[in-house]
Amino acid sequence: MANKKITKDSILDCAVELIRQGDELSARNIAKRLGCSTQPIYSVFKNMAELEGELYLYIQRIHKTYIAQYVVNKGILDYKAFGMGFVKFAKIEKQLFSRLYIQKPFDRKCLEEDAYFIEVVKTIQEEYGISHQQAVQFHLDMTIYSYGLAVMQHADSDMSDDEISQRLTTQFRALYNLYFDKKD
Repeated sequence: MANKKITKDSILDCAVELIRQGDELSARNIAKRLGCSTQPIYSVFKNMAELEGELYLYIQRIHKTYIAQYVVNKGILDYKAFGMGFVKFAKIEKQLFSRLYIQKPFDRKCLEEDAYFIEVVKTIQEEYGISHQQAVQFHLDMTIYSYGLAVMQHADSDMSDDEISQRLTTQFRALYNLYFDKKD
């Protein structure tokens, strides 16, 4: 049997497949799938905690491809693409969504640690000409609504992309009017 090189990406790809299939994530299961011992895994990662940390970032990159799909293919505003991609990711990648957003507490700290938080807040500021603090608060409120839609899709709701888009637009307009169309 040829000696194949076990790389960081091959380990992470295998870990993602284990999660997608609902299998236990362990060095032993990864090694079994890769057809090797656990030694190559521990030569790339010091321990499972390090692997888990890298896996979290790896899954976030997969999530980002769903956002990019809406920016490129749908031609919608960047901010709406984040919401649409979030909801689509929940529908298509149920196990990965669960790992990122359901299996741990979902609170303000979780949102602010999200890899896209800074990027999203900056997008809101640029697209709508508002302060950083307004953009943060607006995004937190919009995320709560988007999270609800995502969980519904995760649970196999029959909402179409058009319906999700319309719901996001309606909520966006309501929040926009609440935050920015105040007449003193």
